[in-house]
Amino acid sequence: MKKILIISASILLAFTNVNAVEKRIGIAAGFTNVEGSGTETLKDSSKKASKTVDDSTVIPSIFFELAADNGFGLGIEHVSGTADIGTGSRTDDDAETSGGNKASAEIDGLTSFYAIKTFDNGLFLKVGMSQTDVITKETLNTGSTYGNKSVDGTLIGIGMHKTNDAGLFFRASAEHTSYDSFKLTSGVADAVTGTTNTIDADVDTTAFKISIGKAF
Repeated sequence: MKKILIISASILLAFTNVNAVEKRIGIAAGFTNVEGSGTETLKDSSKKASKTVDDSTVIPSIFFELAADNGFGLGIEHVSGTADIGTGSRTDDDAETSGGNKASAEIDGLTSFYAIKTFDNGLFLKVGMSQTDVITKETLNTGSTYGNKSVDGTLIGIGMHKTNDAGLFFRASAEHTSYDSFKLTSGVADAVTGTTNTIDADVDTTAFKISIGKAF
């Protein structure tokens, strides 16, 4: 609800008492650090195993914006494809997890809705919400599998925007997205108690982004 209110307020601010609306389309490359952390709780022993992983990658995207002459604008950005957020393995001695266990996860596709405010000196601020799918891949000795999860996040950014007389623009920005914590439940329950393995996880991304585009 909080994110929806932010976007709604931004819409009202952006397009109240404006004389002109500019359309922008562009592409971006984000040099992105993806940080994921998670704790798995095993169904039989209640043993907990925690892990934090970092992975860096370049993530391309395409975006479209409507900008008012008061410097406010609204945009949508889309990323296709996947980015790895870590692979881990372990070998335990108890009957529940004896043998090798491997797990990995990816973020698959990402869509962001945001408000942007550009100042006369080219500085801009950006705030919005993002959604991505977390895809799990695992080979576990217990036979358990974990499903996938759609996760929402809060986006903030700051950068510089320069436009030439032909309407071509260039941007450099730093952006951070903090995704909501989420919980995954395994697909195999204990035969006696009915309990399942669970994972509590959190994902954040920080990106240095270069963008080019055209304003109409």
